[in-house]
Amino acid sequence: MSRPGGDPPAEGPVSSLRLALAQPAIDRSAPERARIDDAVELVAEAGREGADLLLFPESYPGPISAAGDYDASQTIAEAARAASCAVCWSRVEPGDDGLHCTVAYLVDKRGEERSRYVRSHPATGDVHPVLSGAPMAPGNELGMAELNGIPVGIAICSELWIPEIPRALAIEGAELLLAPAGGAFHRVAPNWQLIARARAIENGFFVGLTQQLFDGEEGSALIAGPEAVLAESTRPGLCLATLDLERARWLRENDDSMREPKPFDSLPGLLRARRPELYGSLTRPRGGLYDYEGRARPEPS
Repeated sequence: MSRPGGDPPAEGPVSSLRLALAQPAIDRSAPERARIDDAVELVAEAGREGADLLLFPESYPGPISAAGDYDASQTIAEAARAASCAVCWSRVEPGDDGLHCTVAYLVDKRGEERSRYVRSHPATGDVHPVLSGAPMAPGNELGMAELNGIPVGIAICSELWIPEIPRALAIEGAELLLAPAGGAFHRVAPNWQLIARARAIENGFFVGLTQQLFDGEEGSALIAGPEAVLAESTRPGLCLATLDLERARWLRENDDSMREPKPFDSLPGLLRARRPELYGSLTRPRGGLYDYEGRARPEPS
């Protein structure tokens, strides 16, 4: 699990962070490359709103298609510098082995890369062949970075539903989990938001969830903290909230209490209450697991 360095806080730990989520409506009739211009406008808007960090959905501004051949990295870096706002964006990339993977990048407000995370648990089933035109190969590390002294985890799309991933990132110190998703949630949307809230509560950190809006669907953008939902939106555009990092630290560092009135809205100290020696079954080999490596290879024609 890599943790590239970020800017150290000037005086003690950073106490808050203003997070923006971008939830773009996708025009399927327009070239994918046009999403770069839309992304630049959203970065500029986030900067005007005082955001410290903007999260884009999975594979946005892309390409989301394995056949896509454009590179948004320099443009996004320049937009981040101009807006003085860090950005997490992602795309589908080809590898030297001919396979494709989903990669999320985190750049700071100077446009400098802080993290490159290759999605370690690609979606099962036909999701990527339908959305991207190719199966995705898995990365071999979880997504951990540091931004302005704040440990940040990244879990892409359905990785949010695998509890071991956010929990491992929380144990590594993540105070914020970025959860960019692809979209087309439809009937799964309510439970997707429920999962995001549960991950925030059980790990004592903040979760930012956003998606692309395909074919007029309602969005599921959500910023959840350990005790409450801070912001949510079903519409295209930005969703913003300020994260009280000090409050979340208090919840992680303190234990449950029968005192009334209770000084918390969610149980504190859940990471402290763990007994790792009892959880060995989580890492024992098991049969019937999804073959990520084998499924990453296209069927022979």
